[in-house]
Amino acid sequence: MLVKDAMTRTSIKFFENDYIDRAAKTLLESHMKGGLVYNVRDELAGCFTEHNLLEGLLNQHKVLSEIYQTDFCFLNEMDELNNIKLNDQEIWPILNKSRQITGFLTKEQYLAAYARTSQVELNRMDAIFNSAHNGILSIDLEGRITSMNPPAEKMAMTTKEKAIGKFLTDVVTPSGLLNVIRTGKGHTEKYRVGKRKYLTHRTPLYDGKTLVGAVGVFQDISEIEFVSSELESVKQLLKEQETILDNSTDGICITDGEGAIIKCNQSFRQLFDVKNETPDYIKDIARQVEAKGRSHNIMETSKDKNSLIITANPIKNSSNQIERVVINVKDMTEFDALRSELAKTKSILEHMHLSERSETFIANSPEMERLLETVQQVAKVDVTVLLSGESGVGKEEIAKLIQQSSPRSEGPFIKVNCGAIPESLMESELFGYEGGAFTGALKKGKAGLFEQADNGTIFLDEIGEIPHHLQVKLLRVLQEMEITRVGSAKTTKIDVRVIAATNRDLKELVLEGSFREDLFYRLNVIPISIPPLRRRVEDIPILIDAYAKMFAVKYHKHLKFTKKAIQVLTNYQWPGNVRELVNMIERIYVTASNPEVGEQEVLSLFSKGDNQGMSQDQAIVVNQLLPLKEAVDLLERELIYKASQSEKSYRGIARVLEVNPSTIVRKVKKLEGGLLKS
Repeated sequence: MLVKDAMTRTSIKFFENDYIDRAAKTLLESHMKGGLVYNVRDELAGCFTEHNLLEGLLNQHKVLSEIYQTDFCFLNEMDELNNIKLNDQEIWPILNKSRQITGFLTKEQYLAAYARTSQVELNRMDAIFNSAHNGILSIDLEGRITSMNPPAEKMAMTTKEKAIGKFLTDVVTPSGLLNVIRTGKGHTEKYRVGKRKYLTHRTPLYDGKTLVGAVGVFQDISEIEFVSSELESVKQLLKEQETILDNSTDGICITDGEGAIIKCNQSFRQLFDVKNETPDYIKDIARQVEAKGRSHNIMETSKDKNSLIITANPIKNSSNQIERVVINVKDMTEFDALRSELAKTKSILEHMHLSERSETFIANSPEMERLLETVQQVAKVDVTVLLSGESGVGKEEIAKLIQQSSPRSEGPFIKVNCGAIPESLMESELFGYEGGAFTGALKKGKAGLFEQADNGTIFLDEIGEIPHHLQVKLLRVLQEMEITRVGSAKTTKIDVRVIAATNRDLKELVLEGSFREDLFYRLNVIPISIPPLRRRVEDIPILIDAYAKMFAVKYHKHLKFTKKAIQVLTNYQWPGNVRELVNMIERIYVTASNPEVGEQEVLSLFSKGDNQGMSQDQAIVVNQLLPLKEAVDLLERELIYKASQSEKSYRGIARVLEVNPSTIVRKVKKLEGGLLKS
C-alpha cells in the first residue's frame, strides 16, 4: 500500500497564532486526526495531532505555536507504507511529485493501514494455503498439529477442526515430521498408505534462529504412477503407427508451417532425397496451408519425371491455430496415359462448347460459390435485386445469370447504363415520350426502355447516377409497375423485373442527400455484394485458363502459361477486376511471340502501365516537370481514384486517405464532377 492510499488529504491550513480550541473544533467538524501549522510567510512550521490538542487544552495553552511539533520529516505520496521506519514522530507531512504539501499521515493512520495490509497479505497467504493442490500440515515443538489445508484433510480423512491441537500420530500414520523437530533438518520421502502412493517434503520452521515447528507437504503420486504406465502403452502404440506409416505406398510427411520436415515415412524418403534437400514446392505448399488455413492440392513432376499428386492438410490445436501440416504424395505415373487421353477429350468438348461457356460465370472460390447459390435461389423469385461491387467484377454477368435462371428467361433483357445517358435525355430514354413532346421528338413517339423490357428484365447499371428529380418517377415504377411517357398524362401498366447495380455506396449517397432513402429501400430488397477479384484469388487460374482457350480459338494461337507467370498474375491486385484480367490475357495473345508465356513476359506488360496492383519501392515517381498546382491536382486525382478501387464510399476513401469525408466529397466534385464514376 502507498502513503497516498492511507494519508489525509487537506487544504486546511492552521497558523501559529490560531487558538487551540478553534483548531479542535475544525478537526472535529472535518473529521481529521491532525493538522499542519504555517507561519506568517506561509511556510510549514510544524504539525500537531489530536493528542497534542488535548494535552494543550489540559495545560491551558492558548495558541498552536505552544503545542505543535517542529521536529518532523516529510514523506512522499508514492512511498510504500512497509518501507516507513517508525520513530517518535506522531505525524508526517506528505509531498506530491511536485514537492507540494498535499496532506498528512498520523501514526494512528499508519498503523491502521499497516494492519489492513497485513490482513490482506494474511488472507492471500491463507487462500494460497487452502487452494494448494498438495496437502500441507504443520506441527509445533510438542508435535501437535497447528494447521492443515483441505487436501491434507482429504488425505488424513479428517477435518481441520478435529485435527488441530492433536498429536501428529493420532491423526496421520507417518511420523517423519517428529524427526524434523528432533534433528532440525528437513528431508524428502516416498511412502505408501493403503493403495495410494505419496511423496512428502518435510521442512523445519524457524523464528529467526529458534526452531518453532515443522511443515510437511504431501503429494499423491498415484495418478503419476498410473500415467507412467499409460505412457509405456502410448509408446508401444506410437511404434505400431510408425510401422504402419512406413509400410504405406504413399509418401507421407509432417512439417511445420515453414515446410521444415518433422517426420516422414520410407516412401517419402524414396520419392525425395530428404537427406540432401526437400524440394521447394513441398515447402511452398506447407507455407500456403499455413497462410490460408485450409487444405491445398497440387500436381508436380519429380526429378524422375514421375507425376505426383500432393495433398496438404492442416492440423489445428484447440485454439484453431495450425500446429502441423500433413503432406500426402501419391505417385500417379501409371495413370499418365489415361489422364492425357482424358485431357484431349475435355479439350475437344471445351472447344465444341466454347461459345456456350463464354456465357457462363466462371467461379471456383468458396465465396463465389456461395454467391452463385444465392443467385440461383434469388433468380426463381420475382423480386428486385441490387448488385454492388467494384467496376469490372462482373455485375452485368450476374444480372444475365439471374435473368437466364428466372421464369423470365424467354423475355427481353434490357441493359441500361445510367451513367452513360445524358441527364437531359434520361427521362425520355427510360420512360419514352409522346410525339411532339419536345423539339426533335419523333412524330409517332417512342417507347422507353421500361416498355421495351415488358414481360422481361431490365438491368439498371450505375443506378447511383440517376438524377434526383427522376428518382421519384423511378420509385413510382417500382411501387405501382406503371410508367408515364414524357408529354403524356396517361399511365401504362408494365410487368418488369428490375435488377440494379452500382459501384458506389448508396447508403453514403442517402446520407449525403443525393439519393432518395425510400428508393434505396425499394431497390435493396435482395442485396448481393460481388467481391473484387483480389478477394477470390482461387478464381484467377481458372479464369486465365478459360479466357486463354477462348483467345486461342479467336487468334489461332496456342500459348502455355508457366507456373511463375500464373503466380505473377495471381499476386497482382487487379484494380480493374475481371475486366482488366480479360484485357491482359488478350494483350498477351496479341503480343506474344513465343508459345510459352513466362514470368518476364507478364512483368514486362505490367511495367508498361498496368502496375497499379504491383508493389513499388516508391509511392510517387516524377517523370517530368509541371506546375506545382497542376501536379497536386493530378496527385489528388490519382490518390482518390486509387482509394475508390477498394473502398465503396466517400467515408471509406476518407478513412484510407486520413481526411474528413467532406473533403473527399468537395474534391470529387471539383475533379471533373465525380471521380468515383470511373
